[in-house]
Amino acid sequence: SVLLERKRKDFTEMIVHHLVTVTVIYISYVYGWNRVGVVVMVLLDPADVPLHLAKLCKYTAEATGRRIWQFTADRLFEIFALVFFVTRLVMYTYVCWSAHIEASRYFPKGTPEWACVALLYTLLILQVYWFFLIMKVALKLLRGQGVDDPRSDDDDDMDAKQRSTERGSPAGVEAKKER
Repeated sequence: SVLLERKRKDFTEMIVHHLVTVTVIYISYVYGWNRVGVVVMVLLDPADVPLHLAKLCKYTAEATGRRIWQFTADRLFEIFALVFFVTRLVMYTYVCWSAHIEASRYFPKGTPEWACVALLYTLLILQVYWFFLIMKVALKLLRGQGVDDPRSDDDDDMDAKQRSTERGSPAGVEAKKER
């Protein structure tokens, strides 16, 4: 879906994330380190569920104007942030540390092992970056401000403002009638 959706400010990071994840899973499969690949998938996937449900509720709120959907979206976002923190920062950090430090106790590292460790740390850096963006949204949510996706481009923001202006202004009503 990365290539199907409108490009966001973090498009490059998303491409890097997907390429690195696939490469880690590939290396872990080829070299028989199935546990590493499986653990990466298990830890990176759970946060996506409440995130996508929150988006669904947010879109439903915008379409229907019912506040219960926005309330539900906000609670799901909170669950998403918590799950993201626990799985992608706490637990995944341990996986990186274990692959880097603990694994050295049991076998020497060659080029594939060090490549895998470097890729795992690359994913960790991306997780920290995205958690920073999540915290920006969470702070807005706590302050009672409107919550927007900080990855949105300025053009997207201008389009949204223009659409809302068209809907609410007499010129916008006339423009709708003409369509």
